[in-house]
Amino acid sequence: MLFTKTEKEIAKQITKIGLIIVGLCILLIVVTNFVDRTQDTSPNKVDTQVKTEISSTVQKTQVKAESPLVIDIPGYVLSATIQSPASTDVSALDAALGRGAVYYPGSGYPGSNNTLIFGHSTTFQIVVNKAYQVFNNLKTVPVNTLVYVKTQSATHIYRTRKVEKVSKYTSWIQFKSDTPILTLATCDSFGKASDRWVLVADYVGVK
Repeated sequence: MLFTKTEKEIAKQITKIGLIIVGLCILLIVVTNFVDRTQDTSPNKVDTQVKTEISSTVQKTQVKAESPLVIDIPGYVLSATIQSPASTDVSALDAALGRGAVYYPGSGYPGSNNTLIFGHSTTFQIVVNKAYQVFNNLKTVPVNTLVYVKTQSATHIYRTRKVEKVSKYTSWIQFKSDTPILTLATCDSFGKASDRWVLVADYVGVK
C-alpha cells in the first residue's frame, strides 16, 4: 500500500524528531560523563585518591633518627643526593653545597620536627658543577605535590603546602614543630645575597 504525500511528510517529521531526541540523549550522556570526570579530578577528589594510594603503601612504623640521603620530586627534575656535614660552620656548609643538596645539622630528622634541606640554584644554563643547579626547579613545584626523602631504612613522604619567595632579611627557620614538616630552600640568584625560594611540605607517612 502506497503512502500519501501527507503521510510521507508526517513520517519525515517523526523521523527528524526521533533523531533530535537521540542526539540530545547522546549529548546528555557526554555532558554527564564530562561532569563526572571533572568532579573526579577536583582537588578534594584527587586529594582523597592520593591519600588512599599512600595509605595502601605507608607502613605504620616508628620513625628512626636518620639523616636524609636522597630527595626526589618526580616530574619536576628535582632529584639529588643529600650531604650531611658534621657542623654548621660556614666553610663546612659551603663545601657540602658544592656536592649537592645539604641537610642542616640540628634540624629535625625526616618524620620529626622541621627537616631543613637547602641547595644552590642558578639562572645560568651551563655550569661546570651541576650541584649549582640542584634546586633550580624548586619555585615551580605546585601545592599538593608529593616529595620523597629517603633515609637508610625508609622513604618519607611529604605533601607540598606552599612555595614562596622569602626576604633575605626574614628570620623564618624554626626547627621545633608540633607536626613533622619539611623545608626546602634556595637562593633566588646564585652567588648573591638575595631573597630565597622556600618550599614547605607536611608529613604524610613513611613507606
